[in-house]
Amino acid sequence: MNLAAAIAIAAGSIAIFVGLVVRPLARAPGWGEQRWFGYIAFGAGAYALGNIATSLGWSDPTVVALARVQLAAVLVQVWAWFRYVEAWTARYPGRAERTAVALLPALGLLSLIPGVAFQPLVMGRSIPWLSNTYRDAVPTLAGQLIVAIAFAAAGLVGLRLVAAWRRGRPHGLLHALAFGGLLLFGLNDGLVACGAYPGAYLLDVGFVIPVGAMAYTLTQRFVRDARSLHALRDRLEGLVEVRTSALAETQEALHQAEKLAALGQFASGVAHQVNNPASVVTSSLSYLERCCAAGPPPPDAHETVVDALAAMQRINVLVRRLVDAGRLAAVPAAGGSSSVQALTEQVVDEARAQSGERVVYRLEGTPGLQVGLRPEVLAQILSALLHNAAESIPEGRVGHVVVRVGLIEDGRVQVAVRDDGVGMTAELQRRAFEPFFTTKGEGKGSGLGLPVARALAESRGGALRLESRPGEGTTALLELPEPAGSR
Repeated sequence: MNLAAAIAIAAGSIAIFVGLVVRPLARAPGWGEQRWFGYIAFGAGAYALGNIATSLGWSDPTVVALARVQLAAVLVQVWAWFRYVEAWTARYPGRAERTAVALLPALGLLSLIPGVAFQPLVMGRSIPWLSNTYRDAVPTLAGQLIVAIAFAAAGLVGLRLVAAWRRGRPHGLLHALAFGGLLLFGLNDGLVACGAYPGAYLLDVGFVIPVGAMAYTLTQRFVRDARSLHALRDRLEGLVEVRTSALAETQEALHQAEKLAALGQFASGVAHQVNNPASVVTSSLSYLERCCAAGPPPPDAHETVVDALAAMQRINVLVRRLVDAGRLAAVPAAGGSSSVQALTEQVVDEARAQSGERVVYRLEGTPGLQVGLRPEVLAQILSALLHNAAESIPEGRVGHVVVRVGLIEDGRVQVAVRDDGVGMTAELQRRAFEPFFTTKGEGKGSGLGLPVARALAESRGGALRLESRPGEGTTALLELPEPAGSR
């Protein structure tokens, strides 16, 4: 091993390492031109390593073969430089220049053919001060022409880099100086090869200079992009924080608006339900007051009092249901448990007594299941479901209501109440859980049964939904959690 070989190995290793680092970077968005830099680096590495043969006394055929590889590497490098400068400056040549540049790889392939670029001869040349003897392959006339074409093309690349620097391209001056140094090293090697003076070959080191300069510009660009990305991330984090805060405030305002809307709807429903019977009471009492002031009670006084009492009873029933619903909702969610089978049998018996023979009830399912609700809460929910099922059956025929109790996939208890009544349209299903919405006539329904039942179920971690089709009946599906620690 001598100094020249060591320099060639070091230069080639550095160039190949830079090429390997750059190749993955070329796949990043906005860094596509770096793939041409990768070709430049690999070409420089191949040329530098090829110089080992000229310094270590390898066989003549090996020296000639590696000389062909070196010439091909030079041509590929020049071609890659053209493509790199095009992508870097975003300035593309005309058709004639593109055609000429495309011939460079073809010349590289041609130079690999034995006998085209180099003769099968090796000439030795001693460099006393370097304590080394170079053994060079002798070029053919075609080889000399190919080398001249490569140098001319490299000079054109240098001119384009100078033009990019004068246009203010970032790092344009560094690119131009580094490539100019490469051309000077190439001129040195040409003069040495011609015997103009006893110097050393420096082109292998010269190829590394622009590679190193470009690597430096890549580092600077990466740092700049990283800083920009960091600043952008900080701005985005600030924007996200501001938007999140604004969204939270908007959600809170929306939640308050929804609560106010629900309260308004509820108050409107209560007012509507109370207003009609209250008007009956007021009208009846006003009528009696006028009649009593004018003389003896009128013949229909008793009937008027009965109407007033019936209207007051409707008000009392509504108030009692609201009070019961509020009392049940105030029960802690984790308080108590109920035997579903036993309580369902009790509620079904009560519904059977109220409906008489017009509805046939059947209870099915798994016995022994428990849910995490107090008995009075579960009874309130089941009573509402059975009442609605019975009311959906039209007059004039016997209806059937099936209550089925069982476990579902998520380990919760499901109570399904299915009737063969008139069924519900999609619009009715959508509004079924609205407070005070009812399809019954005036004074026959409060519209609180299903809304209160769903609210009670959901407040205990359960769910209530309806499945129905017009003319095919309705199924109410109540899902409730089992008591904590039951399994």
